[in-house]
Amino acid sequence: MALVGVNRDELDLSRLPADAHYDPKRDDDLSGVQVRATLTFKITDANGTVIKEWTEPAHSLNANFATIIWAEINDTGGTAIYIYGASGGAWSVTAPSGNTSYGILVGSGATAGSTPSPLTYKLVAQIPQGTSSGQIEYGAVSLSATSTSGQTTSFTISRSFTNVSGATLSVTEIGLAVQITGFAMTNVSTNSAITSDYILISYDIPSSAISVANGQTLTITYTFSVTT
Repeated sequence: MALVGVNRDELDLSRLPADAHYDPKRDDDLSGVQVRATLTFKITDANGTVIKEWTEPAHSLNANFATIIWAEINDTGGTAIYIYGASGGAWSVTAPSGNTSYGILVGSGATAGSTPSPLTYKLVAQIPQGTSSGQIEYGAVSLSATSTSGQTTSFTISRSFTNVSGATLSVTEIGLAVQITGFAMTNVSTNSAITSDYILISYDIPSSAISVANGQTLTITYTFSVTT
């Protein structure tokens, strides 16, 4: 078939292989691979009765996640960290109960419904662990095994937060931080070696503020999926 010199709009695209259809002016996705994330929120009372449950899209993976490949990231304190090698290096999200350094984190410092910056490296105002005023109890983080259905593989990360502070708390920001260990890393500002650090790789602002009354538990679940 003679195709050279023919205007693209005059081509019978059914005669071409599928991977020859790409037009940078028209196609948004060359690879066809889709990475998606959702956030599911569930509020239960002291008896475990579900008060409200809903799911919304996650803005999710931020610049830190993207630049991990470039090997220079900002930790949750804003310090630039350079990664130059690994020996059994690992990322961990499964923080134990009471730990507020990594795993799913919640805060009250963002404006609900606003668009988060991909450059965010920490929560604006993280809600601290505890039972006193303005505090919330952090449960342990659970990580599911991956599951595959058709061309989509997915997994979930969940954490529950129980409010026994005596007053209603408002959650307006959610982060996902990982603990990285086993990598050869350097603190860029001090040029000193470090062996472990905490990196925020995902940051979300819910569409509206989430009110957690005293005695209620908020469970947050990230669902990440890849479709090929």
